[in-house]
Amino acid sequence: MGSFQAVKHHLANARIALEFARPLVYRAAASIASEHPDTGVHVSMAKAKADTAALQTARAALQCHGAIGYSTEYDLHLYLKRSWALARSWGDAAFHRGRVSRAIL
Repeated sequence: MGSFQAVKHHLANARIALEFARPLVYRAAASIASEHPDTGVHVSMAKAKADTAALQTARAALQCHGAIGYSTEYDLHLYLKRSWALARSWGDAAFHRGRVSRAIL
């Protein structure tokens, strides 16, 4: 019963992070579609949470798969690099958290 418990915890934490990011991404998409006046804040909230979730999930996947994640024989290295690149595109999570904090003050 306790076998692979550490792997289960990594995967459960990754799943929770992704599930918490999902509604924010949906809200941002709906705000863009409806031209909501607070679209910028909604997009920043989604970007910050999605970046954090993607990076956490990538780290968990690498931890669970071990060194094979860095090899080119397995596609995990592609997803890792993609998460790193997207986390820094269009402002990182800290930049977007700053935008949200300035908007609510």
